[in-house]
Amino acid sequence: MNQIKFKMLASGYPGFDFPEDLVEEVDLSGFYETEENRFPLYIGTQFGIFPRDFPEETFEGKKIAVLNKSLLSGLQTGIIIYEIRNGKRIEIQKISLEGLAWNWEKLKKYHKEPLSAPKIKIPGFYVNEIWFYFELIGNKYRGFSLPEAYQQAISAAYKDFVVFGHENRGSDWISFLRSERAEDYLNLFRLLDKCIEALYPDLKNLPLPLERVLELFRNIRNPYQKRSKKYPELPAEEDILLLSDFGLCVYYNNFININAYEARTTQNAILEEFRYREFYIKNEYLLKNQANPIRIDKIHGVPVLMINKDVGYREDKELASMEPGASNAQLIYERYYGLYNKLTDVQLVAELNKQIEIRYWGMSRAAVIRAIKAQLKIREIDTSSIADNTSFSLAYCVVLKNKKLIRLGELGQDQLRSILKAYLKKCYPAHNLKKIRIINYDLDKLEMLSLDYSKIYVIPINDLLKKKGEMRVIEAPES
Repeated sequence: MNQIKFKMLASGYPGFDFPEDLVEEVDLSGFYETEENRFPLYIGTQFGIFPRDFPEETFEGKKIAVLNKSLLSGLQTGIIIYEIRNGKRIEIQKISLEGLAWNWEKLKKYHKEPLSAPKIKIPGFYVNEIWFYFELIGNKYRGFSLPEAYQQAISAAYKDFVVFGHENRGSDWISFLRSERAEDYLNLFRLLDKCIEALYPDLKNLPLPLERVLELFRNIRNPYQKRSKKYPELPAEEDILLLSDFGLCVYYNNFININAYEARTTQNAILEEFRYREFYIKNEYLLKNQANPIRIDKIHGVPVLMINKDVGYREDKELASMEPGASNAQLIYERYYGLYNKLTDVQLVAELNKQIEIRYWGMSRAAVIRAIKAQLKIREIDTSSIADNTSFSLAYCVVLKNKKLIRLGELGQDQLRSILKAYLKKCYPAHNLKKIRIINYDLDKLEMLSLDYSKIYVIPINDLLKKKGEMRVIEAPES
């Protein structure tokens, strides 16, 4: 594959991913030129083959390459080299694009489905005993591949561990293995380990994909474990594109009880990766609060991602408790992020305005601001009026308009007048709004003329929302 190159025209293709060092843009004559190891590149989709204006028949007796791509999911499944004979395609070579389609270095180490390759055969004298223990744990595995046997065994154990973790919130993987219900799993794991020892006396030669999944499984968390100061950190970051399908489930479930922007974005990225792998996500709306573990199943041969029905459905994550004693910034952040999850966009902006012009700083307030910023980001609210890539201003009160934060001094006079009306009603009910005229305002202050009192007043503009009675007279107009 690394010796094969491709050529393409300047236009006429849908968007696709391809390594720059393997393809070169050529003119029409170069596109039709016959070359031994460089083929014209076409994109085959469910809507036809591209580019459309250069039919394959014009390559009679020559070879072309067709990259298969779904224009709906974006999935690229492989390249096929064809020879055109009598106007028809004759397949010459098929090149599979599994996992990360073009990252050759990563593909040498990992595989999209690491537990299905290589097909290491289980030694025959272990097979019947392994089958016996699979039946004891309620699994009907009948294959002969050691990686697939591990996949089946740890998947079944993990499913039971999630139930165990739901019933025993303080438990972990080790305590599960020490329980009576794990005895059959342990015997099965020991048998599989013996197979590895028989096949690989030098464990340094253990196939990396299998080792990768087993390492992930050893470091598994109880997704229901209560967050505490002892375990405040988020799970270690992983490159989710490199995980097996089962590994994606484990990693997703590690986040189900963590209220954090980082947890939510990671889970969303994992769901997107399942879509890329052409999984059907069943009842996705049940995952929107991300408080429930997921599992993989097959329905009529189609891989399906669904909520693990062996445990009760939860609508919300548990909020991290505010424990007495020394504070923990991560848990404080998670608690406020979880509380703000329940607010509407307008209520969230009101919480932001409460932080304006406060003069003190500390770990708790930093956690509050971090939670507000994270909520604004996840809700895709435009904060450009008060923030950029490096700063976030707490100098100006804002209102929400069409998913955008607007400072009071940037509002139109009609909208500002309605805010002024509410302010006067609360702080200065004697003033008649019908006899008040706004004469000037900017980002810092508003000046108004009261015809009742024949005076010009100035109000710090943030006070209009903070409802602070600090209006003062600046001058009386000349009669």
